[in-house]
Amino acid sequence: MENQSIARLMEEGAAFFSAGEAGRRLTWYTNPAWTGVSLADLAPGADTKGSFTSHFVRIRKGCEVPDHLHESQWEWNVILDGHAKMVLDGREIPFKPGDTFTTPPGVRHAVVAGKEDVALLAVFVPGPA
Repeated sequence: MENQSIARLMEEGAAFFSAGEAGRRLTWYTNPAWTGVSLADLAPGADTKGSFTSHFVRIRKGCEVPDHLHESQWEWNVILDGHAKMVLDGREIPFKPGDTFTTPPGVRHAVVAGKEDVALLAVFVPGPA
């Protein structure tokens, strides 16, 4: 098999749901508030009755998911591709593929891509319905 980055494989992926549409293509959309950030919903809240949501997230080099918080959601991320930094409650933490971080509700955080694109999996619990 040809060596492909996880980000390239994400581009061509599909999402499968036992109770929903089987094998739908991932639809990428840009976040209108955050330059260089795009998402693909894997399990939207409507499909999970609000119990969780999951998304692939791409952050282009030099861009960021700016400082923000989630009032009532836990956020779990797995870095799939790229090196960048997480700013968690004001503390900078470098990360690389395979690293994971969990952010409790109410904690400020940001993800900053440096010299390369970043791809991650984001899961929110509970998810918005």
